[in-house]
Amino acid sequence: MDKHTASFSDAWWEDFLHESRQLSSPVVFKGALDDGRVAAFRQAVLELLATRAALRERPYGLRVYTAGRLLNRDELERFYDCPPLPGESLEAWGGRAFPGMPYGIILNAGEKFHHQLSREIALILAPLFQKIGLPRDGVQFSIFIGDYDKTPLGVHQDLRGENVIHFHVGPGAKTMYLWEPERYRQLTEEEGLAKRDFAALKPYARTFHFEAGDLFFMPEGTFHIGEQSELSIGITVWQYTHTNQAMAKNLHAFLLKQLDGEADDAIVHDPSPPDDARALDAILAKRRLPEEYRGRDYDQLLRLAYLDWRHCLASNAGYRSPPFPREDKASLAPGDRVQAEAPYRMLTRDTTPGRMAVYVRGNKLEMNRHPGLIAMLDQLNQGQACAVAELLGLLDPRWPAKVGLHLLGELLHWRGIRQLDAPTG
Repeated sequence: MDKHTASFSDAWWEDFLHESRQLSSPVVFKGALDDGRVAAFRQAVLELLATRAALRERPYGLRVYTAGRLLNRDELERFYDCPPLPGESLEAWGGRAFPGMPYGIILNAGEKFHHQLSREIALILAPLFQKIGLPRDGVQFSIFIGDYDKTPLGVHQDLRGENVIHFHVGPGAKTMYLWEPERYRQLTEEEGLAKRDFAALKPYARTFHFEAGDLFFMPEGTFHIGEQSELSIGITVWQYTHTNQAMAKNLHAFLLKQLDGEADDAIVHDPSPPDDARALDAILAKRRLPEEYRGRDYDQLLRLAYLDWRHCLASNAGYRSPPFPREDKASLAPGDRVQAEAPYRMLTRDTTPGRMAVYVRGNKLEMNRHPGLIAMLDQLNQGQACAVAELLGLLDPRWPAKVGLHLLGELLHWRGIRQLDAPTG
């Protein structure tokens, strides 16, 4: 369809929901991104790649293919040693990193690696989520880069409950081939076509072609593969509303993270009889169990984990992955001015008597509950520039200024606020 309202306005998203039949039908929106955004997004992806390369083997989901083959751990070392340079174009970097070879890169959890790109996409999606609510399992974006012929994964179906908004920033175009689940089953199980055989399945696919600046939406459950003949970048934003079984697994994993303890690589033997559980005492003693989690039964623990999960998502505009904290040790003074990082919000939740949790960009901070602290967060959440001195004035006058400055410093560290007229870090 052609753009006929301002991109990503409230009316634009209303049209999006109508054209996609309430997120159930694939559709291409032509010219959704203007030239400025296309160029900015493309540059941000190169900067993001440089950041990811510097992290080396950190487990954030990175796959690199050359000539259709997935690079192994040792081969990735060359990729890490050859990041995009400041000001280098995608074409120049690709020619240097993969000389004479077609390549494909799939990078997951992209929202974690580039603050400005993540914020811009969060602002774009905010009106949509105002209409449909935050996806229960959160939002994540993956980035597809390269000049490979077809998606290296082949014809595939993503997990149930995962739909995608694809921002295409080129420079080359792309074509997506889609098969509805029932049609794919019919072709492969009743008519004998081999699964993942793109050549055989291609004549039966629905095709969607898009170019730099276009947006493509694909609903959950669809079998698909992408094809291209030129170098391009696609930023795919996944909305996760998984099955209850998948949600339960995610909650258990999230709950375990709340119980993390100190690193301990010791190998410990337990010669005691099987009805003696005292050897577990040393393990339990190292767990940093939140106070409100103690003494709870299984049902209560999962409910608390779900509350934490939902607050973390809501404080981070739906993103599953918190950003990396600021690397510098910036501190604030009463004469400084700060502002919340829109569209993110700092949320609070009462936990145990006299205590509360503060959620900042997907991180949970625990502290004593005071009306002044809540008033400070409410003021910041209005989105206006605030003088630090004014915010400190909302606190108990008997407190030394360092108490409020410490909290503001934590919000700055975790990227919930930014200092105005200062480097962003």
